[in-house]
Amino acid sequence: MTNEYIETLLDRKEYHCPVCGERRYVTDNGNHEWTVHCSSVQARFWDFERGTMAQTVARQHWDQSRLELFFTMEELLRRLQ
Repeated sequence: MTNEYIETLLDRKEYHCPVCGERRYVTDNGNHEWTVHCSSVQARFWDFERGTMAQTVARQHWDQSRLELFFTMEELLRRLQ
């Protein structure tokens, strides 16, 4: 699976964050599996002071935005052509 294909896929509105509508980005990837999360400032829980309500809300946003994309071997091979 090429990065270009994933970026094109993530540009589609149906793959945007269900919490705020912002675009997601890849946070982890493997052979057949990609994990994506919200790219908004509101989901960046690591930027908030530890243990605060703001950090908790941001972490919930981050967790709710998680999406795992699974690709079949056929999809992977088709994208490589």
